[in-house]
Amino acid sequence: MDIGGTKTHVLIEDRGLVLLDRSVLSSDWQYGGLLDDEANAERLLALLETVEGASDAPLVIGAHGLDSDWQTLEFNARVALRHGGPARAVNDVELLGPAAGFDDAIAVIVGTGSKVVAHRADGELLTAGGHGFLLSDPGSAPALAREAVRAVLAAHDDGAEPDQLALLLMAHFGVDDVVALSYAFTTRPQLTVWGALAPLVFAAADAGSALAASVVDDAAKELAAGVGLVHARGAAGTDVVCAGGVVTNQPRLYRALTRHIDDLGLGLAVHLLHVPPVIGAVALARKLPTHAPTTESWRNS
Repeated sequence: MDIGGTKTHVLIEDRGLVLLDRSVLSSDWQYGGLLDDEANAERLLALLETVEGASDAPLVIGAHGLDSDWQTLEFNARVALRHGGPARAVNDVELLGPAAGFDDAIAVIVGTGSKVVAHRADGELLTAGGHGFLLSDPGSAPALAREAVRAVLAAHDDGAEPDQLALLLMAHFGVDDVVALSYAFTTRPQLTVWGALAPLVFAAADAGSALAASVVDDAAKELAAGVGLVHARGAAGTDVVCAGGVVTNQPRLYRALTRHIDDLGLGLAVHLLHVPPVIGAVALARKLPTHAPTTESWRNS
């Protein structure tokens, strides 16, 4: 299972035969945050009930929102309480390397949020970024919008006339000056509202806006810096796997990210994931032990 911010992808296989391949809105079963409602795990696992035997099969869940050790341990305990077979829950970014066929890789997710995830040789989890679109998440759709508006405001303060980026943003909000844009943009600081502006940033860059191009390039450079941070902390592997709606659908960002990772001089090979991340969950599930850990073993681990 791959739980994203907007959708949940469920894939059940039996010796390579696909028994279920289904996506649902995460809001159909998740009430509030992943750990906010005790029944979230029960409603999630109910998605497996249509396939006989799935409730006892090895299960791996990659979940958006498992960003700390205590969150991961708590959700694992809740799943173990309700699933009959061996199960493991990890951050959804951890699915990317296995989905690409790598045992060890640095994963970079760039979509509605962004984060860099890797492991040390001893299995310790390493992360960079992923602190939410208001503060972090470079390259994500809402963060690109945030930085685009900041760039437009900085150019205005420098006395520049509105360029293509400013004009597209002002037209989107139905305002005719940059000051009004700042008010309109900050009135609704919501992920979906800001995220909807990301295509305008790329459109402006493609139309020749130096501001928009610099916003995209700066985001790629910050993401590459995150890769450098986890590498310096001992990340295993020499491959970087990128996935997520923004980096997958916007070649400008992927090209810039590849260039900045190359500039680190670490000998890392960059790949764009071309299969659903849930494939990584299946790959990890195949490696699970045959016995299911108890709820208490998760809580005490």
